[in-house]
Amino acid sequence: MTTQVQFSTFNFHNFPVRTITDPKGEIWFCGTDVCNILGYQNSRKALQDHCKEAGVTKRYTPTTSGNQEITFINEPNLYRLIIKSRKPEAERFEAWVFEEVLPQIRKTGSYSQNVEEIRPLEITLKVQMLDNLYYMAKNASELCHQYRKMMNDIINALNIEYFRPSKPDYKYQLVSDMQFALDDVEVILKTHTREQTVKNIELAKLRRSF
Repeated sequence: MTTQVQFSTFNFHNFPVRTITDPKGEIWFCGTDVCNILGYQNSRKALQDHCKEAGVTKRYTPTTSGNQEITFINEPNLYRLIIKSRKPEAERFEAWVFEEVLPQIRKTGSYSQNVEEIRPLEITLKVQMLDNLYYMAKNASELCHQYRKMMNDIINALNIEYFRPSKPDYKYQLVSDMQFALDDVEVILKTHTREQTVKNIELAKLRRSF
């Protein structure tokens, strides 16, 4: 455990957010920076109205004008400001901080915007894309089943044997192949990933369409 305060800065849509990590490993966020992003016009009032005093601290921080005393807030107070914010960006800011910035700070002690590893947020977006593919496959599969059932009903009703298809329709087979491929993707995600953030994703939701 380090005995010094570590400073770090990251940017959210060109808005800087200064953070510090204290000797206990707790991460604090510059209150003014957070309020600017979340649309609070009076940062001091916002901190007084929405933050608990126990989660507010003042630290001398290096700035372009030298060391200045700046107010920092802890994670619970950060979340309180996000909840009370009326800006649409609040939800995206929450996802950015809690799914990308915090894990990276805890892992390396600082935040880097050039992280080479797959980020949890990116993984979540990929899972959502898979979810959409399952939804599309389900609808296409149902239409193919209905189409083949109607054709079989007509053929049986008219007793026209030579119209009965000798092999599955190409589009129907393509949909089936798509479903098998998506099944393989889910198995790979479940069995070959080691990141805890991925394991915590509810992959079961990808199967809710079936």
